[in-house]
Amino acid sequence: MKFKISTKLIALLLGLTLAVLVVVITAINNVFSRTINENVVLDFAQLRGFFKVQQNLQYDRLAESAYLISVNSNFIANVSLNDPATVEYAISEFYDLIKSDLFIVTNDEGKVLSWYGRPDSTGIDLTRRENISMALDGEEPPIEIQWPELWAVNDVLYQVVTIPVYTNNYSYLIGTITIGNIFKDTEAQSLKENTSLEVVMFLNDKTIAYSDSVMSPSLFEQEALNRSSLIDSLTENLTVSEPFRTTIGDTEVLTFLSPLGHGERAYYYAYVPAAKQFEILTELQKNILFIALISIFVVIPFAILLARAFSGPIKSLTDAMLKVREGDLNVSLKPKTNDEIGILTKTFNEMIIGLRERFALSKYVGDHTLDMIMKTSDQELDLGGARKELAILFTDIRGSTKKIATSGPETFISILNRTLSSQADAVISQEGSIDKFVGDSLIALFSGENALERAIRCGIRIQQDYLKDEEVSTFFDGLGIGINYGPMVLGNMGAKERMDYTVIGPEVNLCARLCSVAETGQVIVPKKRIEENGLDKVFKVHTVSSKNLKGFDNEIEIMEVLYE
Repeated sequence: MKFKISTKLIALLLGLTLAVLVVVITAINNVFSRTINENVVLDFAQLRGFFKVQQNLQYDRLAESAYLISVNSNFIANVSLNDPATVEYAISEFYDLIKSDLFIVTNDEGKVLSWYGRPDSTGIDLTRRENISMALDGEEPPIEIQWPELWAVNDVLYQVVTIPVYTNNYSYLIGTITIGNIFKDTEAQSLKENTSLEVVMFLNDKTIAYSDSVMSPSLFEQEALNRSSLIDSLTENLTVSEPFRTTIGDTEVLTFLSPLGHGERAYYYAYVPAAKQFEILTELQKNILFIALISIFVVIPFAILLARAFSGPIKSLTDAMLKVREGDLNVSLKPKTNDEIGILTKTFNEMIIGLRERFALSKYVGDHTLDMIMKTSDQELDLGGARKELAILFTDIRGSTKKIATSGPETFISILNRTLSSQADAVISQEGSIDKFVGDSLIALFSGENALERAIRCGIRIQQDYLKDEEVSTFFDGLGIGINYGPMVLGNMGAKERMDYTVIGPEVNLCARLCSVAETGQVIVPKKRIEENGLDKVFKVHTVSSKNLKGFDNEIEIMEVLYE
C-alpha cells in the first residue's frame, strides 16, 4: 500500500514524545558531527602523510644528485685546487643537469668557493649552518628524514641537502656541496590534490606558497601574527598542532599548523571552510528543528519513529551525494519506498546517469568550448561570436589517403590515433585547446600571454614526437604544420539545433593554407608574425620564400622554425 509522506507523518506523530524527540535530535546531530569531524581529521592526517612522502622524494632526488657530483673525479680535482673561478666553471656544467634552484660548494673551512648565480658570495663563512658543520665533520646525510633541512636566503625558502666532498681515495675531506629547491605554489597545490583542504606556506610571517584561488593568503598573515607563540613552539619542537577553528577574514575555517622542516621558522596552514564541511548538517538541523516545532503542537511521544523514518534514506542520500562531490559517479541507490523519498532516490539515480553521459560527452569538445558552456550555463546558447587575438595551429599527416587503401582499417586507425593522441598531449602541455580533429588533421587554439610562442613550441614537439615514433613515421609519409596568429572570430556557428563553437576568419584560412604548403617535417609561420612578436630571437628561424596562397591577393612571406 502506498502512502504519501504527509500521511506517514500524521500516523507517526501520534506516538511521539517530547523526551524521545530531544534524544533523537541530539543523537542525529552527534552522529553527523562526529562523522564530519572524523572525515576532517582524516583529511588532515592524510595531508601530513602526503607532505612527508613529497619531501622524502625531494630529499632522495637532491641527495642522489649531490652524491653523484661529489664523486665526479673532475669535480673533486677542481675543488681540490681551492680556486673559486675553477669551481664556478665546474658547477656551471652540472647546474642544468640537476635542475636545482640552489647550488653551493665550500672548502674544508666552510667558506664559499662558488655559489651558483651569486659570484659576490665567494668567501662567505657558512659554518653557522648546522648541515654545513655536520658535513665538515664527515657526517653523511641520513637515508630517510623525518623533517627536511631548510634554508632561508633573501626571503626565499629552500629544502636543501649537504654532503661532504672527499679526495678520490677518500683520504681527506676537501669541502662540501649543498643543493636545494625552492618551496613554490606547486608544492602547496600538490599537497591538496587528494583532499578537500587548502594549503598556505609561510616563512616567518610572510606567505611563500599557496593553493587557494579564492581566499587571499594575505588574510592568513594576521592570523599567523596572532599565533606567533604557538608557531614558535611548533617550529622549535617540530610538532604538529591539534585541529582547531579560527576565523580568516569573514570565513570560519577548520585548520591545523605544521612545521615545514627544521633550520628555519617555516610552517604551513592546512584548512577547509567550516561551512563547506557542515552545510549538510546545518540544513538537516534546520529541517529537524522545523519538524520538532510542529511535533510539539501536535503529538510529541512518537518522535523517535519519525527520526528512524527519515534518518535512513536521508543518510543514504547524504553519503551518496558526498561520494558524487568527491568525483565518484559510480553511485546508485535502491529505492526502498514509493513515497517522496523513494521518488527523490530514483531522481538522484537518474541525475547520476545524466552526469555520466555529460562527462562522456565532454571528451568530444575542446577546452575552450567547455569554458564557454560553464560561463554561460545559466543562459540559452545563441549563435554568434566575438573577435579575439588567438594563435592557431594546423597539422596534416601526409600519405594517409594512400595508407587507407593499402592497410587494414584496424591497423590504420590504431596508428592514426596514436599520433593524434601524441599531438593532443603536446597541445595540452602548452596550455592550448583542441578545437577539433578533421580526418588525419588536428586544429588547436592558444590564447593569452605568449600564445604564438606556445603554439610554436607545441608544433616543434609534435614534429619531434612524430619522428621519435618509428612505427608512425615509417607508416605515414610525414607531417606538415602551419601556425598563425591574429584576430579571428570565436563563437557559436551553425544552426540552433546543431552548433559548433569554433573560429573563422582570414587568419584561420591563412593557417590552413600554410599547413597545406608545409613540406614534410616543417613548422612554418608568417614572417610578419614572427617579427612582430620578437620570436626570431627566441627560435632559430629562416625565411623559406614568398608564396601566392589561394584566397590572398599579396604574396605571403613564410619563415620555417628550425628544431633539433
